[in-house]
Amino acid sequence: MASAAASVVTLNVGGELFQTTAATLSRAGAASPLASLGPTPASAPHFLDRDPRLFALLLSFLRRGSLASPAPPSAALLSEARHFGVDAALLASVSPASAFSPLALRPSVLLPLAGRVAPSAVAVSPSPHSAALFAAHGGVITRFDAALASRSSVLTPLPTVDSLVAVSPALALAGARDFPGVHLFRILDDGPTTAREVLSWPGSPSATVLSMAATAASEASSPWLFTSFESARRNSSAVVAFDLNSLSPVAEIGRKEVYGADVEAAIPATRLDWLDGHNLLLAAGSHSGPAGVVGDIRLWDIRASTMMPVWEFREKVDCFADIAASDTLSSLFKVGAASGEVFMADLRMLRGGSIGIEPWLCIGDGQRAAAAASAGRKDGNGCMIGCYLNWVFVARGGEVEVWTQVELAQEAGGKKLMRRNWLGSGPSMATASGGGEEGVKEKTKIVSWAFGGSRMVLARDDKQSIEVWDSATAAISVNP
Repeated sequence: MASAAASVVTLNVGGELFQTTAATLSRAGAASPLASLGPTPASAPHFLDRDPRLFALLLSFLRRGSLASPAPPSAALLSEARHFGVDAALLASVSPASAFSPLALRPSVLLPLAGRVAPSAVAVSPSPHSAALFAAHGGVITRFDAALASRSSVLTPLPTVDSLVAVSPALALAGARDFPGVHLFRILDDGPTTAREVLSWPGSPSATVLSMAATAASEASSPWLFTSFESARRNSSAVVAFDLNSLSPVAEIGRKEVYGADVEAAIPATRLDWLDGHNLLLAAGSHSGPAGVVGDIRLWDIRASTMMPVWEFREKVDCFADIAASDTLSSLFKVGAASGEVFMADLRMLRGGSIGIEPWLCIGDGQRAAAAASAGRKDGNGCMIGCYLNWVFVARGGEVEVWTQVELAQEAGGKKLMRRNWLGSGPSMATASGGGEEGVKEKTKIVSWAFGGSRMVLARDDKQSIEVWDSATAAISVNP
């Protein structure tokens, strides 16, 4: 009992007494002023001239590792957490990826954006960082912290942002199809926004940006940014890898040159995806010509000294409208431009060197896919596909569907299948913003989306706001 009493720290916070242990306070981190407070007798407490109501919430957070309330922390609580140096840990606990469940996603918050321009791109900072949210609208990038309690904006030199990547809760990278270079912006809550650098293709400094993808940061290596560039004259393209610590180019991948009118021989990559667990870069692009839509898909192992693709495929039948890669499912997924059906390709089969062999298995309606491809239909135009954790998401107009891998019982063969479910389309969001019954019936097209933590973020055409869907059921609110 004496040893337990000796570890007790007594605090007088704004006139209210609190008792805890030195071990609990040490969870605030070595840089926090709380970590230096040692045990004291109840008759001689440490005095902190702070709000006791807010401190009680922070102390509960240090004890539990999470907030007692499922609601995001208020701006006042975040300010108090910043004073004690626990704001990063608090924000990281707000929307953990471990809490993500696609079938539990519900519209949570509608975030209006300044101005009259609809958002063109959204991004969420990756784990293990807090899930800060970035939205590009016109030439402006607006950042919301993980609690969605504060926002900061920066005006970029780009007329509109087509590609947006969040590397950390404070660092965003933006590119455009009609403006040269990748522009880096550090957007902070409590300081000025700074433009650090512009990254360009060394072989063509005026080249514009078609797509971007970033690797995850780790203690062993610095993060890389992959950028698909196209020259101003649109007669050459390449994917360039940049080291984001040194901001220098480290590799040029798959350079293509257009000779004469043979555009199909050098289709630039308009879709990049990084598979960290497989150390593979997916680069894909398509071209619509008189003979229909033709696409090129390549997988690159960036560790290979030859910088040759480990797999490539030329698509001519039901070419992809969009394509994505899943690290956890070890597969590629596409939406057919003709059929609108979803297809899957096993990465373990592709890395065997089977170049040119048809890789796709239709996990939707195979008969419908074949009929649509033969008829030259365009049912998949405008569809998007993306992968997050163990799930695959498809956006069709204003609707979102999710594909989940399920394993059959042993008596049914024990095989793994992909099963489709539909999520909501956001009518309740229209109601939350005052849209009324007319807004409820409207299903505005989704133009961009992002996933991070326990959230899905949507940007819709002609809506000057972004939707935040969360796995935890919550009442819809509209942030001012």
